[in-house]
Amino acid sequence: MDRAAINEAKKPLYRDPVVALRELRALELSIADLDISPDVRHLRTNELKRVREYRQAALFCHGMSCRIEQPVLFAPVEAADYDFIATWRSDTNIHFAPVQLKELVPESLNPRSSIQELVDGLSRYSSDSLTVAVFLNRNSRFSLKELQLPSLRIAALWFFFAVTPDQSEWRLVGNLMEEPEATLFGYPV
Repeated sequence: MDRAAINEAKKPLYRDPVVALRELRALELSIADLDISPDVRHLRTNELKRVREYRQAALFCHGMSCRIEQPVLFAPVEAADYDFIATWRSDTNIHFAPVQLKELVPESLNPRSSIQELVDGLSRYSSDSLTVAVFLNRNSRFSLKELQLPSLRIAALWFFFAVTPDQSEWRLVGNLMEEPEATLFGYPV
């Protein structure tokens, strides 16, 4: 990020992903017995898109926090090529990373979509500071060995997904632009 972008990144209010996820879980539990449509319950309406992306940003940053063993905060800031900014400290440095969220939607919404198709579409981005975080919202497995990574002009590519049906356990896999590793993390309670 250039100096102007860094100065802009310092302005928004950053959220702790653990606090955000606990608040969202409390909200989920409070509406569990209400008679509402599945689209609303699963944040699948246009009006709830920001809430859905907020949750995904919090999940990704919580996973990154577990991976690097220090807090990674986030601020929803929808800009041309990114959905939020992540920030963390290392030694005496403060880091900022613009993050573009992508989602492999459930098969019930689009059975023809694939991880490969989603990754191929990332070639339209051109920013050496952009991180792409892909939420795999399916009850299926995927293999990095089968994934053909096109030439991408981004800083980082990560996948995150639930590994248990109750979404209590999650996995973060990446950075695919380097040597990827997997990190298991729990949903904060």
